[in-house]
Amino acid sequence: MNKSTGIKPKRTVSKNTTEKRGSLSKFTLAVLVCLILVTTLTGCVPKAPHEHYVAALKKVNDLDYLDFEAKASMLIQSDLPENQGIYQILSRVSFEVAVKLDKEDHQVLFDFNLLYKGAKCGNLTLYCDLEKIAAQSVFLGPKIFYFEWKDLQPLVQKYFDLQLQIADYFPLLLETDEKMWEEVELAIYDFYADYYQDKITVGDEQVKLAVIENGQEKTLICKELLLQMDSDAFSQEETSRLLQGLFGNPAVRTLFKDKITQFITIAKNNGDLATWPITEEELIAFRNNIDVQIDYYITRMGTVIADTTPTTSPTSITRMEGKILIDQKGLWRSMLADQTMHITNPDTGEVSQFTMKIEQNLVNPGQKPTFPDFLPAAMVNVGQTSAEEWAALGQEIYFNLFAQAMVNPFIQDIIQLGTETE
Repeated sequence: MNKSTGIKPKRTVSKNTTEKRGSLSKFTLAVLVCLILVTTLTGCVPKAPHEHYVAALKKVNDLDYLDFEAKASMLIQSDLPENQGIYQILSRVSFEVAVKLDKEDHQVLFDFNLLYKGAKCGNLTLYCDLEKIAAQSVFLGPKIFYFEWKDLQPLVQKYFDLQLQIADYFPLLLETDEKMWEEVELAIYDFYADYYQDKITVGDEQVKLAVIENGQEKTLICKELLLQMDSDAFSQEETSRLLQGLFGNPAVRTLFKDKITQFITIAKNNGDLATWPITEEELIAFRNNIDVQIDYYITRMGTVIADTTPTTSPTSITRMEGKILIDQKGLWRSMLADQTMHITNPDTGEVSQFTMKIEQNLVNPGQKPTFPDFLPAAMVNVGQTSAEEWAALGQEIYFNLFAQAMVNPFIQDIIQLGTETE
């Protein structure tokens, strides 16, 4: 038997194989370095929860078409028996709100509905575009009242002896330097990020959300964020700090100055300014002094908030909790929040608790919203209505309000409560 020499045999590797392995290691290292650089330079770093929320809001705001729906209900409880009746009525009230916005065609719709015991008991619908603004409510009757912007000038001329061609000023809202607006948007999102920084945490990784898009039922897989706020988030100090941060931003102040300059130019070019009691020089002086004006109004708002906050028995917003859902495209899709306030009346000592539940949803993101058709027979042109026609319309509105008082369950219960407490 041969004895072991104690020397391990050497593995022989060809020179070509060694070179290949060295090249592979260098290539792998280079790829890792490139990935790190790309990730760093493009900002692809893990976002904090509040940054996910702000980014989702920005994605929604960048859409050309927006369609929102919201619902709210409330519950009021008190330790005073004499207030139980009115609080019971108010606790049966809920609200539904829908907002539609078409940025391309410049159309806006706001639809508000008041429900009592689940039945619709009041509404207000407002529609606006570049030609008119229209309003409809059950309290006004079945007619839709609208006002054409071109009819504003004769009214202003008649009652104020001034010239104001309102349509000429729409560019103030619709036309802004792109670079400037990007800076303002950044300031606004920084404002939101600062506010929500310590108020949002991560919830479940995947949550199912049932929605109806384009008339079809659909289930979305969303990321859940949790919102938690207390009384400090609504304090006067926090409000003042945030206002200072937003309106103290140079981009925001530059936007104000640019819009005032744009306003002066329009008013001067179309001849409006020549009929106003204020001169171009005074408007320019106001623009040049805008920083002082903004500082004054911020300080003034802080003083008003402080003065309206009770000192002996303050209102305490004890809790606000919510769940925010963000879909796989990064769009904000839904939020459900509960807010509870404990209110102490400094005069009577009454302690009451106000709880509100709010649900908000984004509908058909990116799809052009559907606006109501206004039938000419049901529309009243306010700007072209004579005094005689207004007299007849006034009677119709009066009789309609009287009829609502007789059949509207919300109004009926309030009237009945008033007679019982007399």
